[in-house]
Amino acid sequence: MKHINVLIRETDAPVSDMGDSPWAGVDHGVYLLLKAGIIPSYTYGDFDSINEIERQYIDDRLDIDPVESEKDDTDLEIALLDLAEKGYGSIDVYGATGGRLDHLFGNTQLLLHPGLAEVKIRIIDAQNVLELLREGEHEPLRNPAMEYVSFIPIFASTVLTLVNFKYPLDHARLELGSTLTISNEFTHKKAHVKTSRPILMIQSSD
Repeated sequence: MKHINVLIRETDAPVSDMGDSPWAGVDHGVYLLLKAGIIPSYTYGDFDSINEIERQYIDDRLDIDPVESEKDDTDLEIALLDLAEKGYGSIDVYGATGGRLDHLFGNTQLLLHPGLAEVKIRIIDAQNVLELLREGEHEPLRNPAMEYVSFIPIFASTVLTLVNFKYPLDHARLELGSTLTISNEFTHKKAHVKTSRPILMIQSSD
């Protein structure tokens, strides 16, 4: 499965430690990648979040093609859909959780985009790894750097089964607003999850 990393903005997870996977930069993320010595394979955005000095720094090193500032889709949505069309089945997104809350919720909503249904997308920062588990059965692996795991229902009457967790569940029905599945813990390296509807899984550390 083809994998790529995406950087949107500043992140407390150092991009230089992310291995040899290619990178895509979105808006200010392009500048940050270049400053870190990484040439992005793809660039996206209207570049309205960079100043003139940063824009010149980018132009001296890359030929970018900004999109219009007034558009229906966010820069990240444009990037993810294009990368999916290019055949990337696994995408890790960095810099999507800090700053404005509307951006955070919008970025999370993208995990439900029908055009991304076949793509495994994770939103990552130094304390969290967030991903969408679609309806069905899953065997998630514990991230050794993350002590806790939470499940956030995003559809009413989600039926959830958890095996190999500190607090197991057997066909528990979750309603919106429920906090029953916050701050659970893995008891084994691999667990078993069965969900009747898509649900958010977040592995976290303090």
